[in-house]
Amino acid sequence: MSTKDLNNFEKNIGYFFKDQDHLKIALTHKSYIDENPKFLTNQRYEFIGDTILDFDLSIFLFNSYPNLDEGSLTKIRSGAVDQNALVDLANKIEIGDYLFLSKAEDSTGGRKKSSILEDAVEALIAAIYFDGGLKEVNKFVSKFIYPLVDNLSKNPGQKDYKTRLQEYFAKNGQKVNYESKSTGPDHNKEFQASVFLENKVIGKGKGKSKKNAEQMAAKNAFSDLD
Repeated sequence: MSTKDLNNFEKNIGYFFKDQDHLKIALTHKSYIDENPKFLTNQRYEFIGDTILDFDLSIFLFNSYPNLDEGSLTKIRSGAVDQNALVDLANKIEIGDYLFLSKAEDSTGGRKKSSILEDAVEALIAAIYFDGGLKEVNKFVSKFIYPLVDNLSKNPGQKDYKTRLQEYFAKNGQKVNYESKSTGPDHNKEFQASVFLENKVIGKGKGKSKKNAEQMAAKNAFSDLD
């Protein structure tokens, strides 16, 4: 990928790196080093970006919504940074088009995989932090993530998808169950969950924790009921 291509991506996000190596790392999926071992993957950046995003958003919520309790603030923050929200952001800034992937990963639709896009967005936030500090991260988050918060704050008490799905089927005396498994190293596990109704899978989901994966499975199951 040329410097010109990266410059186009910088226009998409509204931030121009002083050191583009940070950006290159953020865009490099682990599969790419199989064919290009001299590159660094974005896994460590993703770890830092996840933490920085939570920190920035927590400060914003604390200052912006003084009348909301801790539980409501947590629900809003979770909704603003869940996989769906970050994948939507990834598509908005077209990060998938600029990822460094192995040929095999690219050929199997890696540029559109939710888990890869989510990790890339978090790695990008870390890259901005390392290049420009928290002030520049705040500008990015303010532009792309804060707008989601307003809608979420209007109904912070809305029940999570697992609860809503459980209550939906409980009306008919039915009960749903979940099964989950994890893959990957301890520092970067991905969880896959399935939700069952009478031994039939009605929804699947992925996430960085068992809880998140089950929520995504419940959300997908609930959306199919509409």
